[in-house]
Amino acid sequence: MSKLDTLRNALDLFPGEKDLAPGRSLDAMHADARRRLRRETASVAVICASIVALCVLVATDGLPALRGDAPSSSFLGGFLMGLFCVAGVVSVRQVVTLRRALADDRELRRYYARENDELTAHMEREVARTFVRAIPALAVVAIFAGALVSFEAMAAVAATLVFLSLALLAVKLSYRARYRAGAEAE
Repeated sequence: MSKLDTLRNALDLFPGEKDLAPGRSLDAMHADARRRLRRETASVAVICASIVALCVLVATDGLPALRGDAPSSSFLGGFLMGLFCVAGVVSVRQVVTLRRALADDRELRRYYARENDELTAHMEREVARTFVRAIPALAVVAIFAGALVSFEAMAAVAATLVFLSLALLAVKLSYRARYRAGAEAE
């Protein structure tokens, strides 16, 4: 087994989605697409519930910064709403794509061809790598923008960025552990 195969097997986050080769059966592709659709639909539901909860907190002055001044309240609410909306748009787009793929077999094959395209995978890796390198600069800009509004807004943005950085670190450690486990199993 080559190193690339070992890496692919070790870093597989969803074991039921293995072997997406071009000659794969249509039934298996339908099953994988349905599984992905359920996962994305659950993600959309959680994001929508979060947006509703945020709207309720804003309406009832339940957020800690909302007891402060008006600029910090609007900044914090807008920042969180923006995060949820971007995540929601990405998830809804994926749901629409999967529904379209499940409705037509040709579209399903195109979907899997796009998913397994090496050029697209390489570009996604490069974009992710560039974004990860830009995170510190983006964090500084976001914290300074929050500081212009108020201390509470700056602290909220900083706390969000710390949380996202820790989540990124957890994913990275998970990938490394899976790679090691796959390399040792070989």
